[in-house]
Amino acid sequence: MSDQVADHIVRYIAEHRLEPGQSLPSEGELTRILGVSRPTVREATNALVGRGLIAVSSGKTPIVLGLSKAPFSNLVRHGLATQQVTPTQILEVRHSLELQAAALAALHRSETDIECLNLITAQMPAAVGDVEKFSPLDAAFHEAIARATQNVLLSAIIMGLGEITFESARSGLARARDQAEWDIVLSTHLELAEAIIKGNAALARKRVDAHFKAAFGRYT
Repeated sequence: MSDQVADHIVRYIAEHRLEPGQSLPSEGELTRILGVSRPTVREATNALVGRGLIAVSSGKTPIVLGLSKAPFSNLVRHGLATQQVTPTQILEVRHSLELQAAALAALHRSETDIECLNLITAQMPAAVGDVEKFSPLDAAFHEAIARATQNVLLSAIIMGLGEITFESARSGLARARDQAEWDIVLSTHLELAEAIIKGNAALARKRVDAHFKAAFGRYT
């Protein structure tokens, strides 16, 4: 019954065109509207909280949430933990997503996005050769590109890979065998950022290909 009530609430959000930040009816109102008990409504709303669709605070009506990276992040972590997904498969998915993300970022990046990319890439040269210093910069770099797309769904999916991207970057960078490979790591990031900042979508896609080709190469 609680699953059916959760479905009704999701439909209510869609039918009433509720946007992130807007309120749903109270628990008492939902009980009356749906003709079910309060515990059933509470169980349903708790399930929707767990799915990242709404937020519930004590004494307040439920609030519709914006898209969250959490559901996708949880899915990927589960896949890795149960060995249904491999690090190489994650790279393959990221490659596909970030080809489009880089192109969109080049077309839609704001001045704030440009400042963020410049700030991150300015720190990268000093971190070359140090996996623990470069890895968080790498993850922040890809999240900055995701935000620059101005596409909420694509950004949520890519940022849902944030923790995995960090671990993937650390694992891949640890495989860099010499200074020449580190030079490639640095140059592919800097060249990708430059293409996005200049607004060249086609070049940004090429830079993503070069970036992931190097990343795949460190796993062979």
